[in-house]
Amino acid sequence: MEVLQPQAAKLDLTPRVKTTAFSGTEGVYMLPHHVQEIDRLQRQHRFMKGTTDGALLVSKLPSDQRTLRVLDSGCADGTWLLDLPTHHPTQPWELHGVDIGSSLFPPKRPGLDLRQHDIREPFPSSWGWSNYFDVIHQRLLVWGLADSAWHSVLRNQLEALKPGGWIELVEVEWINPEKPHNLPELHKHALMQQWSTKTFGMDIDIAYKLEDLLAEAGFVNVRKKQFNHGYGALARRPEQKDGSAELYVECFRSLDGKMPPDGIPGVAETPHDFHVFLDRLEAEIKKYGFQPKLNFVCAQKAAEE
Repeated sequence: MEVLQPQAAKLDLTPRVKTTAFSGTEGVYMLPHHVQEIDRLQRQHRFMKGTTDGALLVSKLPSDQRTLRVLDSGCADGTWLLDLPTHHPTQPWELHGVDIGSSLFPPKRPGLDLRQHDIREPFPSSWGWSNYFDVIHQRLLVWGLADSAWHSVLRNQLEALKPGGWIELVEVEWINPEKPHNLPELHKHALMQQWSTKTFGMDIDIAYKLEDLLAEAGFVNVRKKQFNHGYGALARRPEQKDGSAELYVECFRSLDGKMPPDGIPGVAETPHDFHVFLDRLEAEIKKYGFQPKLNFVCAQKAAEE
């Protein structure tokens, strides 16, 4: 497939569209999954690159310059895939992505193959993806996969990797049990995160469990690279301080439509209360910061003997 030409990276975190509406895949994915969500996801991508000094992968790539087949699992609009060649401009890539819905896919373009697929299910045999990929990347599906689904997802990904290929799972340690938040809104924020995952069968602490899950699925050479992922006052880049706090809080606004009649325990009783809480949370993060750990958990499919 065609290698895409590098494009200049942008650090703008300013929102261009405001919406809290849901459409498409709600009930499977906790956060919005519609065209307006593309803007937030692209700003999130740029912000995460600020945390990692631009690194999109942490596994060592082969040095023989052969074409590498990469799959982005949960690819949204393909932003991560399209950015990959800009950071490795001499490396030939074959770029593939799958997502639960196709509503975020851009118009078809050379060098980018995006397909609709539920990663909880095996990839169709007609696609010819058994033992196919050199790299599989998956990012921030803590609100996209039920706790019970991770085992089947990893088995499907193991089947799709070439022997010796790498998988990289990128998740955040949102709540540190050893250092509970003592600021009032960040304390409520932790309660909200626990509610928003537990209520729908997901696991806010999945980042702590990925290494064991990969080993149980049959991967080898499991390892982790960790980054300080600061928001607001603790953002790594000064120009991202305010924008990162706004970006972070923005992703939770749509949860107002999922609140039960009695509200979110310890957080808010009504949607109005919930947005007041989020406004206060944003201000608190701007003033004091919020710095969870961003984990890249990597593992290989065992090489053939």
